[in-house]
Amino acid sequence: MTKTHKGLLLGVSAYLLWAFLSLYWKLLAGVNAYSTFSYRIIWTLLTMAAYMVISKNHQRYRHEFRELWLDKQQFYRAVAAAFLIAINWLTYIYAIANGHATESSLGYYMMPLVSVLLALVILKESLTPATSLAVLIAVAGVGVLVWQTGHLPWIALLLAFTFGFYGLLKKGTRLSSDVAMFFEAGIILPFVLVYLIFFSHERLVDYSLLENILLALSGIVTAIPLLLYAESLKRAPLNVIGFIQYLNPTIQLLIALTIFKESLSQGQFYGLMFIWLAIGLFVIGQILLLKRQKT
Repeated sequence: MTKTHKGLLLGVSAYLLWAFLSLYWKLLAGVNAYSTFSYRIIWTLLTMAAYMVISKNHQRYRHEFRELWLDKQQFYRAVAAAFLIAINWLTYIYAIANGHATESSLGYYMMPLVSVLLALVILKESLTPATSLAVLIAVAGVGVLVWQTGHLPWIALLLAFTFGFYGLLKKGTRLSSDVAMFFEAGIILPFVLVYLIFFSHERLVDYSLLENILLALSGIVTAIPLLLYAESLKRAPLNVIGFIQYLNPTIQLLIALTIFKESLSQGQFYGLMFIWLAIGLFVIGQILLLKRQKT
């Protein structure tokens, strides 16, 4: 097996795990979404702390944390990124627990296109004609959704834009994925502790044994796909990994419709048709761009 093939396999594994996380959070639907999110932050921090202790990269960790502290611009970017990914996680957990898995899958379909849009508006990057058309069609798709359903798909938009801005901020930081996850969870920790201690009406003793086990494992199920994804990028080009990212929302949508028994309204279907068309154009544009770069 070649290095690229290994990277592709790791990438597929990461996206599959991310896709099936919807089943995991659905098992915790009996727990308040804010509490689930809070315990996810706590256990992610503990999981990454344990991972960093048993790994042999202590010198790298010290160097990265020192550089982060000395570079205030990078530090503030990392803090802002922590809040964005926290909003993203909380929105997703809320969506799954409250019967909006279909809309959340739409958000994941939109993420790459939102990232392109932000690169155009904020970074002033130029777009190929195919990509420009794809973005316009995606915007039209959101318009169709609003027109057909009478309301903004706020869950999809929040998921797509928080992750888009998160990626934008991450471009300005030099943290590796494991250090970043530990740092981001650490930044959010005080806020979730305040919630659990002073505002939550639930306690661990109120949950079933299964729910307590799932909450305790939430750090591991958060860490594993991200670490797999990071390893995949070391072995395969980003443009190769990028083409398999649509596995995640596609499987999420299938789970929402077949296992969660959510319905797809006519308005949502029309909106998805626009988004799928936009994605198709985007992918074709990327393939043509890669071919031109090789010649």
